[in-house]
Amino acid sequence: MTRALAVLYLAAFIDATGIGLIVPILPTVLRHLIGGSDALRGGTLHYGALIASFALMQFLFAPVLGALSDRFGRRPVMLLSLTGGALDFLLAGYAPTLWVLYLARMIGGMTASNLSVISATIADLTPPEQRARRYGAMNAALGIGWIAGPAIGGTLGQMSPALPFVLAASLNGLNLLLAIVLLPETRRDRQLTPIRFSQLNAFASLRWLGGMRALAPLLGIYCAVCLLGQIPASLWVLYGQARYGWAPSMVGWSFACFGLLFAVSQAFLAGPLTARVGERGCLRFGMASDAAGTVLMGLSNQGWMPFAIMPLLAGGSLGMPALQGALSREVGEDRQGELQGTLSSLANLAAVIGPILATALFAATRPVLPGAVWFVGGFGYLVCLYVSGRRPGPARIPVPGAGR
Repeated sequence: MTRALAVLYLAAFIDATGIGLIVPILPTVLRHLIGGSDALRGGTLHYGALIASFALMQFLFAPVLGALSDRFGRRPVMLLSLTGGALDFLLAGYAPTLWVLYLARMIGGMTASNLSVISATIADLTPPEQRARRYGAMNAALGIGWIAGPAIGGTLGQMSPALPFVLAASLNGLNLLLAIVLLPETRRDRQLTPIRFSQLNAFASLRWLGGMRALAPLLGIYCAVCLLGQIPASLWVLYGQARYGWAPSMVGWSFACFGLLFAVSQAFLAGPLTARVGERGCLRFGMASDAAGTVLMGLSNQGWMPFAIMPLLAGGSLGMPALQGALSREVGEDRQGELQGTLSSLANLAAVIGPILATALFAATRPVLPGAVWFVGGFGYLVCLYVSGRRPGPARIPVPGAGR
């Protein structure tokens, strides 16, 4: 069991590291493939579309992988996911044309939803009372990967744009071999029943929105925050290179620095701040911090300034857990699973729409006002901050049989 868990933690680490490895160098690869006088603007637009295509495939195929793992077992789906990841990185690293790069990232998105399979396998291997600790270890592995990946990828990318992709593919290949040898099948009691279409429908969880009108203000804030969060996620590399002249190595180290600040804020600030000011106070603090950080990003014109602004952006990350907690409190215990599924679907859709909108706005306004997209983000956070203070909270959704 210990070796199996080690393989699962390594898979989570490699997922985060592999994505982080290629983030600093992806715009360079795009500009090389596009070429010509349109390389800069076209690279910006394609960067957003490429991120969105990966997120779309991940959104559509997450329930497919989950259903397959229930029907055929965790191990074959995990092996399929790791194989797809290795193929994605190899194709992307040596893509001769733009469509091959899109194909590679779509393959990666289709098979990258293995985090749910990893979580399910950990649950299979772990008694209920120990699952929180082991999920914490999985999140720690993800965090380390997000810190290490961009730093390594940016450094290697300056030597050769293909090197980060080769390393990411190699890590996936190594994990695949370890999984073949060390990972047992944990789903031994699976039912050999046909898979229903409803199990594969990525939009199924959104049907619940019609019965969640009482949560409309908080859900509106949640959707807006998810979309606004795609501005730094989509533009950090492009903006750093265009505005400050950052090399890929500097982009990578900036990601690593933010990852470290994010981990520290989540580990040491989230709990005490929530205990002191409550969930709504923590939510408002996070949105105010994000609003200030995004506006300052739009105003900054020196390469050192984003590093000074990062603590504000990391502080903004404290708002989302508080928002999820506030939403959870407004729903009966028997509907928590439906709520979390709906929130996950909304976040995934934001990851599809957000990069396209953010990169298109940046491409359109860059010649006149490069920081315009950040100012839009700051204004959006201020609107959310205003809405969050309009009322103390929505009425609790009634639970059947609990109206006494």
